[in-house]
Amino acid sequence: MSNYRYELKFVLDQAGYSRAVSWLIMHTSAKKAHPSRFVNSVYFDDPGFSSVRDNLAGISDRRKLRLRWYHNRQGEIISPSFEAKFRHGRLGRKDRYALKNLNQDLTKISFRNLFSTIHHEIGEDSDFLNDAYLGTTLQVCYKRDYFAELDGIRVTFEQQVVFYKPLPHTKIFQSPAISYPNIVMEIKFPQTSKD
Repeated sequence: MSNYRYELKFVLDQAGYSRAVSWLIMHTSAKKAHPSRFVNSVYFDDPGFSSVRDNLAGISDRRKLRLRWYHNRQGEIISPSFEAKFRHGRLGRKDRYALKNLNQDLTKISFRNLFSTIHHEIGEDSDFLNDAYLGTTLQVCYKRDYFAELDGIRVTFEQQVVFYKPLPHTKIFQSPAISYPNIVMEIKFPQTSKD
């Protein structure tokens, strides 16, 4: 459990977001850690939607698998990786596998072939890839702002959230899109900073 950290999420409207950012700047030592960037994820699940069902049921010990990458305003794909995210109550951790061969090719791969392409690049290094057939279930993109404190506390704000249904014959950003109007604030901190 030493690699786990607390991850707390809050849903904010625009007024709540303004209050949270004002409080953060005026009452803490948090500073913007780096420029805003766009975060993209494609989530994978088995045919029975085990990850989704565990999450909705509030199962304490669960995992989710995703492809994660960033992009700048020019649309350049940055740092694609495959991540296994593990939860134990409010604690979370993730294992990350860099996908060095994916980069710009990511826009050319259909969702139908995405998992097999990732599996081919990672190879047999990861045993959780071999436990079931996994298909794409959701794509999400949002703009994230990062604030960090000296003692390891990080606060992020995710806005301009757009969800996509990854249909098998489509590629990233080609599926029907649904915008989410709210802002998600997440506070992440090590177990030692809980108090």
